[in-house]
Amino acid sequence: MKRLPAIILLAVFLFTFIVIRLIFVMLVEGEALQVKALDQWTRDLPTDAPRGKILDRNGVLLAGTATRYNLYVRPNAVDDKDGVATAFAEIFGFDKNKVLEKISKRVSEVTIATKVTKEEMIQLFDRNLKGIYYSEDNFRFYPNGDFMTQVLGFTGADGNGQTGLEAYYDKYLVGVDGSILTETDLVGRELNGASYYLPSIKGLNLTTTLDSRVQQIVEGVVDKTIDIYDPKGIACLVMDYTNGEIIALAEYPSFDLNNVPRKDLEKLFSASKSMLVSTVYEPGSTFKILTAAAAIDSGAMTTDRRFYCNGSRIVDGKKIRCWKTKGHGSIDFGEGVESSCNCVFMDSALAMGTNKFYGYLKDFGLKSKTSVDMTGETTGIFIDEGLVKTVDLARIGFGQAVAVTPIGMMRACASVVNGGRTVTPHLVMSIDDENGYHVGDFEIKEQNNVVSEKTSVIMRELLSRVVNNGSGKGAGVNGYAVAGKTGTAQKYENGAIAQGKYISSFLGFSLEEGAPYGILFIVDEPKGYVYYGSLVAAPMVGDIFRSVFDLYALPKSNNLDVESGFNPEMIDEYIDFVEYT
Repeated sequence: MKRLPAIILLAVFLFTFIVIRLIFVMLVEGEALQVKALDQWTRDLPTDAPRGKILDRNGVLLAGTATRYNLYVRPNAVDDKDGVATAFAEIFGFDKNKVLEKISKRVSEVTIATKVTKEEMIQLFDRNLKGIYYSEDNFRFYPNGDFMTQVLGFTGADGNGQTGLEAYYDKYLVGVDGSILTETDLVGRELNGASYYLPSIKGLNLTTTLDSRVQQIVEGVVDKTIDIYDPKGIACLVMDYTNGEIIALAEYPSFDLNNVPRKDLEKLFSASKSMLVSTVYEPGSTFKILTAAAAIDSGAMTTDRRFYCNGSRIVDGKKIRCWKTKGHGSIDFGEGVESSCNCVFMDSALAMGTNKFYGYLKDFGLKSKTSVDMTGETTGIFIDEGLVKTVDLARIGFGQAVAVTPIGMMRACASVVNGGRTVTPHLVMSIDDENGYHVGDFEIKEQNNVVSEKTSVIMRELLSRVVNNGSGKGAGVNGYAVAGKTGTAQKYENGAIAQGKYISSFLGFSLEEGAPYGILFIVDEPKGYVYYGSLVAAPMVGDIFRSVFDLYALPKSNNLDVESGFNPEMIDEYIDFVEYT
């Protein structure tokens, strides 16, 4: 009798333990155990989730996903091995005996065919043969091949984005894989033909700001430039300067996105990186746009301020030449911008002083990233403010001793012509699911005022004079308002000037409401004796503007007849680098 309470207590303890364990198994481990059980009694074939589309602003497909199928055979589930081997031989042209040998092995599963089209798969399954299964295999394709290579980017073997928009928006483009589950016994034989299809979830679609029609125009002009000048590289950026939407982006060299040169790593790395966002260059005279705007806005200069250019300035005991060695004589500020007189811009920078000028350069955004939605963006390079000498400040005034990213230069100069507001360059307009449900879009940073509206109006007029009367005539289009600035800069190698190597550029702006676009066209090391931005880059920008105006059927806004061509008296790049005596 004395043992009875102890037995009862033990029984209660064991019962309580069993109940607690059952509750734990059902509530905590239940889901995991169900998965294990399902895995033991089913065979799982994955179905890849289609990657989301990349579209231009008009819905034109830029990157898509095509579905192919992989075919498997489970020998234990095959009733008619000869019939299966015959089917594969007749439909796919395989050797019947080799297929029969594969499906006769004591294995749970064997792959017979890959990259099969839907039509081929239907032919096979119409024969009602048991033991044949399929899985989806999606692959990325680009309808235009070598088109927007750097901006679109490409995917890896696993289907994940590696460069460009494919990488930047990978988490939205990638979907959720599905599977095909088939009930089997312990040795893999199918039970009662029961299969369950868990559909994949397609990735989200990106609608970009890009216009494939404008891109085609730009690509054609790039090809033309290659034929004429055989340069080391070309980059062209077209952006709506009112809101930062990137309309087109083309670079050379590039490659066909459907045939990525994975075995040529040097070509792969160099041609997949966008020089517009990932590299810096010395802008030359295009930088004078910013110097002029800052000088006017700060009050350091007025448009009627007069200068005397004798062909050089002595700064810190060093002689810095103007491009026109005999000098421009007596000119006012507006004429200095029109003729791109280096002396005017040296005086402008010195009049502002380092602190004020650097403050504007910071506000223009040149010392920070633009936050463009592309991978690999870098920032401009400037002499530390505390280390800037007077001679350095004079050189910076006309585009020397600084290095900027092309996209940073475009953003900075956009604020000069759009009323003074900063914009955020971006490529994606919206992110949506397959049914059109809006999921998100590019987060645009708050706009800040850099220069006043009055300064912007003045600068639009001055830059128009450069195109109408000055070195930018090649970019002019009869009947339309175009403004801009040419630039030519010598390149440096190992800290020294590289003789005969130049970067020719033009930064132009359409002042037409129907196409408020800025175009930056950069040609790296054009071959031959012609390397001035006014001759090499400006006419190409003119070609692009002319074609865009035709594309949009914009009516002429004025009767101005722009004289295109080269005027040696107006070229601002004849000597666009510092020469010391």
